[in-house]
Amino acid sequence: MENNKYFDKLYDVLGGVSLKLTSNIYIGAIKDGMLAYMPFTFIASIFLIIAFLPIQAYQDFMASIFGAGWVGALTMVNSASLGIGGVLVLLTVSRRLAEKMEIDALQIQLTALVSYILLIPFGADDAGNFISVTFLGAQSIFLSLIISIVTCLVYRKIDQKGIKIKMPDSVPPAVSKPFESIIPSFVCIVLFWLIRLTIDNFSLGSALEVFNAVLGAPLQAIGGSLPGAIFVKLFSQVLWFFGIHGDTITNAVMTPILQVLQMENQAASLAGAVPTNIICQSFWDSFASIGVIGSIIGICLVAKSARYKEMKKIAMVPYIFNVGEPTLFGLPLMMNVIYLIPFLLANVVSILISYAAMAMGLVPVCTGLAQVPWTTPLLISGYFATGSIAGSILQLVCLVAAVAIWLPFVKIADKQICQEEAQMAAAATITDTHADKSIRQEEAEETAVAPAK
Repeated sequence: MENNKYFDKLYDVLGGVSLKLTSNIYIGAIKDGMLAYMPFTFIASIFLIIAFLPIQAYQDFMASIFGAGWVGALTMVNSASLGIGGVLVLLTVSRRLAEKMEIDALQIQLTALVSYILLIPFGADDAGNFISVTFLGAQSIFLSLIISIVTCLVYRKIDQKGIKIKMPDSVPPAVSKPFESIIPSFVCIVLFWLIRLTIDNFSLGSALEVFNAVLGAPLQAIGGSLPGAIFVKLFSQVLWFFGIHGDTITNAVMTPILQVLQMENQAASLAGAVPTNIICQSFWDSFASIGVIGSIIGICLVAKSARYKEMKKIAMVPYIFNVGEPTLFGLPLMMNVIYLIPFLLANVVSILISYAAMAMGLVPVCTGLAQVPWTTPLLISGYFATGSIAGSILQLVCLVAAVAIWLPFVKIADKQICQEEAQMAAAATITDTHADKSIRQEEAEETAVAPAK
């Protein structure tokens, strides 16, 4: 009884935290904006996988057919997508936040874009001015998020005060809205212009360097560290245990950090250097989430109960593609005290094993070249994430460790279910026996009465 009260109280606390986080318009806008950006990371990865498949015979074959510049032709797609990742995130997040604030999303996007360009240092050569792609890529995601939020806040404040050029009601919205946005957009642009002048006047470098030093570096230090990754994963699993979609909440915060770390690895790989960020988006998707699958494999190995035998038929195939909802809801794992320890521990062990293997040089650090979807099956994703078969072997080791953690608890739960099924079967047998006896008595009574009639 005390345990139930404790869990109910903890659920109320976590539920309240979850509600506040999921209803927060800024977190929601960042989550939605990053989700809209993610397909381009996968598209770029396809071309980079084709270009940098680590098989020398393949490389020689492609060069013999398409010439020495064939790799450059494929990396063009990466430059046109992830190469402007900061701009893409700026457009997606500013739009979603504007929609949540119920202000003009189109004008917000344009205002945010102009403000963004204002903060980017221009270079010059004989051909004139130019903008370095360094300031457009995913490494400027933090700057994009700040500009998106500040632009929306300033624009909404002015709009709410009614400080705008008002057109007659007879003027169509397509004409009146741009005029109404002139003053709010002007104020936003002047604000960022003054920031740019301040940075230049005090020789602070670029806005990207300033914002990354103030905001980006601390976030990367926390989110990209081993303790940070373990804490976030544990928090996500605790939320899942209580029936709250933990990944939806934690990914809104972690994805920008992991994407920046991923792009730093990619830049190093493209330059021929060795990537240094062990924790990045590929690490998170391909190695840090190997945990719950151990439960369904454990059931396949040792389960004897009818319920679990049926469950493995349903849950195993989705889990080939890392879809765990059938297991989470079917066993169930949520609010199941028997499974609390492996539910929290298995993912942490996967993180520790993977991090140690990469830190010791046993497995290459994720190259950043291939960011495969999280639904990519194990072994395949490990190979592409690291560019080495060692990545697949590491996933297999993590999988074995996860299964070993889950097995004792699966046996305990399965034994209890077998006992329950046996009791139910015995109760059903007794019920059937009584029913048969009653039927026979009724038949005997009817037979005895029949001659008298």
